Formats: sequence, structure tokens, C-alpha cells
Amino acid sequence: MYKAEHAESLLKHLNVECLFLVDPYDLYGDYSEGKSHYGVDQDPLEVARNEATRRLLPYADKIKWIHKLSTAAVAELPNGLDFVYIDGNHAESFVREDITNYYAKVRPGGVLGGHDFYNGFCREHDGVVKAVTEFVTRHSLPLQVELPDWWVTKSL
Repeated sequence: MYKAEHAESLLKHLNVECLFLVDPYDLYGDYSEGKSHYGVDQDPLEVARNEATRRLLPYADKIKWIHKLSTAAVAELPNGLDFVYIDGNHAESFVREDITNYYAKVRPGGVLGGHDFYNGFCREHDGVVKAVTEFVTRHSLPLQVELPDWWVTKSL
């Protein structure tokens, strides 16, 4: 979510009925990578949260904010979602958990995807590549990639 540029683009260009936006906007102990990007205090995340809120104000009737970690937020989402996009903690265990939890919420024929499917120059994202590859292999799903994004269509 962060500053909501992607959310704004979806809302501007697609006929979205309801967009659920999951981001705790909170530094937490298990996300050391986040601290390297956002700093070691809460202030940069508060600035981002305020910018996201301002940016999406014209779409307030089409969004639902869930300011929780993804593992807690999944319980607040309905089943049968058309599309889920994951861009959270890049450690393999967190990515694996998010994919498993949110794939269950996607309707058959719907799309589950995410960000940061690349490695090599950015070793901190290797967990994304490994967890996604493991998931699609285990479920025999065709993986689509257009760097840095990945996605799968849930089987009918």
C-alpha cells in the first residue's frame, strides 16, 4: 500500500466496486527489511499513511482500509475476491503465509499476484521468488511474470 500510487491507478482505470487496502503502517520487529527502507522510527510511515489517505480521498466510497498485519487482516475480507495483490514482508515464511491465506480468499478464475518477484541484484527479495515458485509448483499453476510482478489465476 505505502503511498497508494498503485491503488489510485486501479481505482482510476478500472471499474472497482470495493478495494480492500491492507497495510498496518507500523514498524514491527520481524520486518528488518522495512526498517532499512523506512527508517527505524514510525514517522516516515505516518507521512506515507497521510499521503495515501489524501491521495485516495476522491475514492473514499470505493475503499476499505484495514490497518493490520496481513495475517490479521485476512479474517476481515470476504471470500470470492476477484483480485489480490501481495506486497508485504519479503521474508520467505511471511510470503508463503500470505500466499496461502489470500489464495483461499480468491474466487475460482480470480487472480492472486504480488510484487518484487526478482532476485540477483536485490537478495532481500529471494524469499518472494522461492515462496511463489514453491506454491505454483505444489498447485500446478501456470506462473505469469512481468518484472517485478507475478500472478496466477485460480483454477476453476
